[in-house]
Amino acid sequence: MKTQGSRRTIALRPSLKAILEQQKDVTKGLKSPYVFMNSFGRPIQQDKLRELWERALNRAELPYRRMYETSHTFASWALTLREAPEWVARVLSHIDTSMVYKTYGRYIPNLTKLDGSAFEKQFADSPNKNRI
Repeated sequence: MKTQGSRRTIALRPSLKAILEQQKDVTKGLKSPYVFMNSFGRPIQQDKLRELWERALNRAELPYRRMYETSHTFASWALTLREAPEWVARVLSHIDTSMVYKTYGRYIPNLTKLDGSAFEKQFADSPNKNRI
């Protein structure tokens, strides 16, 4: 942890929690408080993690991407799938949604040329539309 202010709580979705529990089972014999660790029960060092990351990408025959860029992938996919920008901002530890809208706004459905269509559709079929 860099600073006390960088400490955060992340609400885990059930599928991610299950993956972490599986990993915990794999490493429980090392009697360490960490879930991801080296063979000595210590946290994986950043340089070693980067090496493992590159090896995994190579094995999967994927082009190199920095680990940090996975947060961009997460945000763009989540917003494309209509997750709430507020939730995405919380998961990314942003203070508010301004960064989400500025950086990923193009992935938010209806922040494109279709703006207003959902609102119009809601009232276009209203039985009271001609009573205004």
